[in-house]
Amino acid sequence: MSNHISSVKLVLVTGVSGAGHSTALKILEDYGFAAVDNLPLALVDPLIALEVETGGRSIAIGLDARTSGFGADAVARLVKNLAKRLGDGFKMVFISAGHADLMRRYNATRRQHPLGYEMDLDAAVRADMERMTDVETLADIVIDSSGLAPADLRRSLLDALHLDPAPPMPVHILSFSYRHGLPETADQIIDMRFAKNPHWDDGLRDLTGLDAKVVAFLEKDDAAQDVLGQFKAMLSVMFARMKIDGRPHLTLAFGCTGGKHRSVWAAAHMAKWIEAEGYPVRLEHRELAKIAD
Repeated sequence: MSNHISSVKLVLVTGVSGAGHSTALKILEDYGFAAVDNLPLALVDPLIALEVETGGRSIAIGLDARTSGFGADAVARLVKNLAKRLGDGFKMVFISAGHADLMRRYNATRRQHPLGYEMDLDAAVRADMERMTDVETLADIVIDSSGLAPADLRRSLLDALHLDPAPPMPVHILSFSYRHGLPETADQIIDMRFAKNPHWDDGLRDLTGLDAKVVAFLEKDDAAQDVLGQFKAMLSVMFARMKIDGRPHLTLAFGCTGGKHRSVWAAAHMAKWIEAEGYPVRLEHRELAKIAD
């Protein structure tokens, strides 16, 4: 995913508590940045020198009122230094939100406001907004998250950073045997045990779903072809929405009794189609790998 990152190598993300700076940090992490949250301010400079300037990595760092050493003057010095060293490769993002939105979010989640130990919620929100005013003026990008869904915040953030809002979603495709358990990482599982079973054909039993004779056998199964055709139609709709929402990855698993014929054929068939649709694919045959070992 890192191939889709623009010239921006370092993003400092901060904002009013509850406005969504953690969500913004997660968005950048899903995009391919290494994300670090709540790092003491004194350690930010050494981390950047090591990882960005020497290692060439792209990093997003979250800062807020909980950060050790955090303050408008200290952040101003840091921002000035980073802008001088990294130029356009550095951006500071500030996530804001209206008072009513912040109150609603804290009431809904029942989280303790960082200043809530000293005052009631209304006063804590107002005090935090006030003390972050000077920090906000330092930001290159200010995003008001009031009323924004996570997908909307994602689009606003990536657009502001001139990052491709829809890089190809990596798809992991897996074949497996039901005898050996369901794969824990699968987002969707397709049961191929309805398809005609090559196991009962003496000439095919010792082959796998990757062999031409098994492929030819299963391609003649109209039911199997219909199911995969309908699954492709469903995926076309899903992929379009997932691309807009910025889903970081998807795992599809195809299972059959032994994990040798039908699931292997279906996984390989779908991998070829998904790759042709423009998505990077990683294909894995769990049971065949065990046999190879």
